[in-house]
Amino acid sequence: MRLGINAMRLSGQRLGVGRYIEYMLRYWERFLQPSDSVTIYVREPFDKRTLNLSDAYTVKLLESSLGGVLWEHLALAPRHREMDVLFCPSYTMPLHYRGRCVVATHSVNEVQLGAHPWWYNLTYSQRNRLSARRADRVIVPSESTRHHVERIYGVAPGKIDLVVEGVPETFHPLKDSAQLQAVRRKYLGDDRPYVAFVGKLSQRRNIPALIEAFAMLKRRDNIPHSLLLFGPNILGLRLNELTDRFGVTGSVVQNDGILEKHDDIVPVFCAADLFVHPSAYEGFSITTVEAMACGVPVITVNRGAAKEITDGDAAIRVDEPAAASIAAAMRRGLFDQGLRASVRANALERVRAYSYVETARQTLDVCRRAAHV
Repeated sequence: MRLGINAMRLSGQRLGVGRYIEYMLRYWERFLQPSDSVTIYVREPFDKRTLNLSDAYTVKLLESSLGGVLWEHLALAPRHREMDVLFCPSYTMPLHYRGRCVVATHSVNEVQLGAHPWWYNLTYSQRNRLSARRADRVIVPSESTRHHVERIYGVAPGKIDLVVEGVPETFHPLKDSAQLQAVRRKYLGDDRPYVAFVGKLSQRRNIPALIEAFAMLKRRDNIPHSLLLFGPNILGLRLNELTDRFGVTGSVVQNDGILEKHDDIVPVFCAADLFVHPSAYEGFSITTVEAMACGVPVITVNRGAAKEITDGDAAIRVDEPAAASIAAAMRRGLFDQGLRASVRANALERVRAYSYVETARQTLDVCRRAAHV
């Protein structure tokens, strides 16, 4: 099989989809057959040696000053003769692509009111919908996303494949107190306990409500914790104004989360007392699964894929991502030691169902079916 992959998201800081692509490439290596080849199409230079990829992988640089949409249509689409199937891991495909194609649709966030700015439905949502309809196969990571791809995008059930996403094998609890102490000092300036949020500070993740909830807890219980927001502030939230308003100036720290390699985030999870992910909706949540694998008690919202991922009391869930509800859950997560222990044990058991090795194997199988080789 000649497999091509749209690896545009390998450029820049690798967040959700960028890491997904990285894991696919890394773990496909185990399942490639001698006759298989993988062409990695990128807009910017990428050195495959950084992922220790074999000669089965070829990097093809399609340099262009065009934006992502135009690059897909004008630079990538004409390459259809070079492959049996194109894997598009980031929701969209070149809409006039003439070859076989598999699209990964990680979520349909627009089903949740307030998850995105008003213009999202006029831009990204339309491209995602058309791509899912045009693709030969559509990969989704959860039952909730499968349901929405069928109902909202109008994709036939028979061409949707459920392949849950996972966590790398390198994610596990750390017990080295000196290492965890060093993490706290690195990101907070001293050895203070902290509550963590990891991910882009996007609209649907309710960062203002999280800061307000944290402030409620500081006022009521005088906790010594900081709140670490570990990810880029893509909305340009005025964090200083928010922390001043809620009276937690100096206790909220935002870091863009740029790491040399993603495994470096393991100690960031492990050094936290809680991981809070108050998202309005997720089709899947890589950071939630990563936190669970690191043994950190998780607080999330009881809807969408977050509910599926944390089934079996593997997290403390709130019905609505409102400040008061988040604060109450955080209080339980910090002070109820029995609850902390049970959530941690349940999460470590639950997360065994989420392995990127298996994700990669199943994804490659879907591409083979789509290619008919």
